Amino acid sequence: MKLNKAELLTILSACKPAIAKKEFIEQACHFIFTGKEIATFNDEICIIYPYETDIKFSVQGEEFYKTIDSIDEDEVEITLKGDNVLVNAKKTQAGMSTIVGEKEKVEDRITNLKSRVKAKNFWNKLPEDFKQGIFLCMFSTSKDSGKKNATHCVATKGNLIVSTDALRASKYVMKDKMDDLLIPAKDCFELVKYDVVKYGRSEGWYHFITKEGVLFNCKEMNGDYPFDTLFDYFQDRQPTKKIITLPKELQKALDVASVFAEGKMDISKQVQIFIEKDKIVCKSFKERGWMTKEIPFKNSGKVLVEFQGQPVFFSQILNKTTTFYVIQNDIKKPDIASFINETFQHIIAIKEIGEK
Repeated sequence: MKLNKAELLTILSACKPAIAKKEFIEQACHFIFTGKEIATFNDEICIIYPYETDIKFSVQGEEFYKTIDSIDEDEVEITLKGDNVLVNAKKTQAGMSTIVGEKEKVEDRITNLKSRVKAKNFWNKLPEDFKQGIFLCMFSTSKDSGKKNATHCVATKGNLIVSTDALRASKYVMKDKMDDLLIPAKDCFELVKYDVVKYGRSEGWYHFITKEGVLFNCKEMNGDYPFDTLFDYFQDRQPTKKIITLPKELQKALDVASVFAEGKMDISKQVQIFIEKDKIVCKSFKERGWMTKEIPFKNSGKVLVEFQGQPVFFSQILNKTTTFYVIQNDIKKPDIASFINETFQHIIAIKEIGEK
């Protein structure tokens, strides 16, 4: 069967987040062509992309993706011969072993997930700013998925999206309400790559769908979330706040500093930010390099502080607001700072660096 190379590669790229890093389950590192869609899954995410073909097979994901990506021609021919899938283009030929027509555990899961979303009135409309809220809040989560207090998750309740890792907290106010969800942050990092418009729930799973019919399925998390008390600490101390208006130039400095920040993904990168009397300093480090960027700045808040944060995240915040509130002088609790506008609030624990 001849396929459009660009279209096929786009679909494979969209499905790649659900390819398992380690093959715990048969076919977990595979692209599964069912004849009606291409699907992938790992222990927590299953992505099902509508794509009709006249062949059914399962093939090792990384090998197949790199082979298709290497082809320069507009069309690629994919055929089956025995237990092998053959890839043919003008300058590229490859063969890979495949599992053909067997009802493996993965194929059963795909069928099961598809059947769950076919129930009458299953889908609910997502608030139009859901994706933006998830993106902003996912940075304030713990990277330790073993914690039992849900700090590695992003939570929704009514029109709120919230997150915390005990040192930071974020809250986004959506335009509309939705069901209560508790989504692992690492799944959110993949979810925001899709333009999902509807969602639904089934036993143990959350389901999201795009206008094109792409299904993003992720495991449901269980646990309680401290919605009622999460932001009380900030509200109680608001009268003692000091205001700093950050310069827009900080955004460019963060973008540059992120190049030298340790971490393979944006969500794991950290940059140190020092607000001093006459300048703001951004520092970043990694194994093979480091960088310091200084920005001239008149500190009207009269408070010198240090904190850490993800450069991509803070760059997004500065698109929304440059007002930075610092809450000090409570010996029983750490100093905190907050960015806030009409829809979004982010709180971080800070360290007062005092006079130089």
